[in-house]
Amino acid sequence: MQNRKLLPIIMPLILISLLLGIWAGWIRIGWAFPFPISPIAGRHGAIMVGSFLGTLISLERAVVLKKNWVMIVPALSGISLVFFLLDMDTWAFAALTAGSLGQAIIMGYFLEKYKQSYMIILFAGSLCWLVGNLMLLTYNMYPLAVSWWIGFLLLIITGERLELTQFLPIRKNSRLILLVALAVFVTGIIMPFHGNGRLLAAIGLIFTGIWLLKFDMATKSVKKHGQHRFSALLLLIGYGWLIATGALILSGDLYGFLYDAVLHAFFIGFVFSMIFAHGPIILPGVLGIGVKPYHASLYLWAFALEVSLMIRIIADLLSMPDLRMWAAMVNGLSMAVFFVSMAVLIYLGIRKSKLAI
Repeated sequence: MQNRKLLPIIMPLILISLLLGIWAGWIRIGWAFPFPISPIAGRHGAIMVGSFLGTLISLERAVVLKKNWVMIVPALSGISLVFFLLDMDTWAFAALTAGSLGQAIIMGYFLEKYKQSYMIILFAGSLCWLVGNLMLLTYNMYPLAVSWWIGFLLLIITGERLELTQFLPIRKNSRLILLVALAVFVTGIIMPFHGNGRLLAAIGLIFTGIWLLKFDMATKSVKKHGQHRFSALLLLIGYGWLIATGALILSGDLYGFLYDAVLHAFFIGFVFSMIFAHGPIILPGVLGIGVKPYHASLYLWAFALEVSLMIRIIADLLSMPDLRMWAAMVNGLSMAVFFVSMAVLIYLGIRKSKLAI
């Protein structure tokens, strides 16, 4: 399709953002690497949520519209990485803000076209990303942005899962419970999040996770084989991490190691479990290829991610910095190797299909 002309620029930005975001996280947690990009450690969150995840999510929706100009949206958020590397944070924040505004416009277009409850959730998620980026651009304070970034990813992922369950026999009242849970969460982040608002946000996270565990189609797909089971298992584990995130928020004041546990239970446990689950399905669609990049070996990297995250959370709660550092190292390696494995599987699949012609 013509609107994929910018993919050779956007996809490398996404991949490099992931790798540098991981590297920045390692430096931030205490690993000392003789590498000239150490100053980006302070931008770890913005790179991972904005330059990587935001660009990836924008790209996923942009390719659906099949219009060249829409690809400017993921390109804007992707280019933020260049500004981060040039130590031009204000320009990077501005690029992320522009990209999130474009994402909100795209979702607004889909909402006007389809007028479904899941589209309202997706649109609200895009607005959360925009608000978080505006907070960062205006105040240059990451704690003000983080709760909105959590809202962005929670609503986008939940909206997409609700879109897939629209044909399942779920009662209207049951769907309403999910909307209420999400509304409670959003109310919590509108209030001062690091005050009483976090309690509402935690309750919203817990009930959203419980709802997804009960009603998501993964509960049926897990009984199948191959890639369907792989994706379903990761989805269900991710929903468990969503509940765990809410429980961690309720367990104490959010600072120090507990703050680290909360953020990574959500961003790694929930979000990256979703990425691992959806990767073999979404990536071929974004690239416009007919290859299904799945192999049972992907279980290894998923297992390494989940186990190392559990160890990291335990290390956070028990204040064990050395164990926490090693667990974080495996977290990052699992993510990187998973994407490398996907790339190899895509290459082998394309090669196999060409040889078959």
